[in-house]
Amino acid sequence: MRADVDRIVVRDLRVPAVVGVTDAERERPQTVAVRFELEIDARAAGSSDEMRDTVDYGSAAVRAADAVRRGEAKLLEHLAERIAGELLGMEGVVGVAVEVEKEKPPIPEDVRAVAVRIERR
Repeated sequence: MRADVDRIVVRDLRVPAVVGVTDAERERPQTVAVRFELEIDARAAGSSDEMRDTVDYGSAAVRAADAVRRGEAKLLEHLAERIAGELLGMEGVVGVAVEVEKEKPPIPEDVRAVAVRIERR
């Protein structure tokens, strides 16, 4: 994301999701943690102190959670893309960065979590 824009950051939105490639991962929902950044122009809101001049991060969190709940996904990349598309549809959002993390992936090494991060404009 560019350094010359304003951002709203939401961290650790936790949502149950059926995500994974293996049968074991797909047996039941697991909690994924979503972090996203919305690129916005916050100058008007900074001057006016009015909600109408910014992007409602509560609504953004609801939209992101709904995107996760909308259906199963094999890949974190697919889930991140779904969330990014939903957030880019919000008025005033010109870019997004989305990170989706899941704990204890079924891989050969001892890893606490894996995450995928994408950026879209």
